[in-house]
Amino acid sequence: MALNALTLLRYDVTRAESFLSEVFAKVTADQLVWLPKGATTNPIGTTFLHVYHVEDRAIHRLLGDKPTVFEAKSWQDRLGYDPTHPWAPLATPPDPVALRTYAAEVFADTQSFLDGLAPEALEQEISSPRGNRPMYVSLTLSLVIHKLMHMGEISALLGCQGVKGFPV
Repeated sequence: MALNALTLLRYDVTRAESFLSEVFAKVTADQLVWLPKGATTNPIGTTFLHVYHVEDRAIHRLLGDKPTVFEAKSWQDRLGYDPTHPWAPLATPPDPVALRTYAAEVFADTQSFLDGLAPEALEQEISSPRGNRPMYVSLTLSLVIHKLMHMGEISALLGCQGVKGFPV
């Protein structure tokens, strides 16, 4: 098999998803909102939702600004999340099952998008929240690096609660 940038991107995206899914698989409602005394970090539930909302927006922006999964399926009402204030506490206590369901729907759209992408499209210059850049840079940042970075935060917060975070 000849390795190309798109094959590598698909692999990396799938691995990042697998790692975060494994870390989040057994998270409870109490763990979603727990913070250590004096913490300035965000709770697990807000961080997890942020990861998938960013992914949702990134993919749907590339699909021609089609409505996101979040918008199309009324996830704002279901999750109590206001994307205009992404780090505000959730309006309702987060439901781990609902968060996992939203994440799965977003990732299904991501996979579908990547499956339909031609390798040469990765070089296309696109507009992103951080300026114009090649598509592969934007996708790597939002679908791999961003997800793994926040997975580390989630794992650390689980570890602070005496629960295994990142699987070894």
